[in-house]
Amino acid sequence: MKLMPHTDWSDIVATDQSGSVQKILDGTLRAIGSIGARRLSMSDISEASGVSRGTLYRYFTSKEDVLAAVSEYICSSFEKGIIEAGQGIADPIERFRAVMRFYGRFTIERSPDGIFEVEPAFHLNFLRSHFSRHKAAVQQALDPVLDHFEMLTGSRLDRDIFCDTMVRLQLSTLIIPATPQWLAIWNGAPDRLCEWALQIAGHHAEHKRG
Repeated sequence: MKLMPHTDWSDIVATDQSGSVQKILDGTLRAIGSIGARRLSMSDISEASGVSRGTLYRYFTSKEDVLAAVSEYICSSFEKGIIEAGQGIADPIERFRAVMRFYGRFTIERSPDGIFEVEPAFHLNFLRSHFSRHKAAVQQALDPVLDHFEMLTGSRLDRDIFCDTMVRLQLSTLIIPATPQWLAIWNGAPDRLCEWALQIAGHHAEHKRG
């Protein structure tokens, strides 16, 4: 029986003992990066994935099904991964660091070299259709961190704008690749924001004493 495109493909990949689904999804990404989504055929996907056409058709009925599955797999993997990155970390700044490191790695690892240049339409459609889900996952991962900053500063943060900005900053690296210097700035953001929050907290304390 064929699996529908809206299936949670991250769960399917995790339980697929043959590894065929992972090969198909990874192979499709490589093929998109080399020849583009519009020219892509099921034969191309089969060849790039290293699986037989019979195996490919066991899971998917068409190229469109495969592309939909790839998009959903990337998005659901991000949602689960970024939330899990901070789970179990009690210290809010350590949690922030872990989330930022995951996000930086994910963008690089899930965006094969050249895929944006070869198939910008596929990439742009994915980014636009999944932007709100990415933002919601980032906010869920960072809610305890933002609680901490609000406690330090004594003021409420606009979490929607904060997470919206983070997602847009990270997505910009698909167009202008992140340099080691940029990654250092990105990964160092938790410490700089913590210093900023502590400075505000200090000013508030001095004002109250005055």
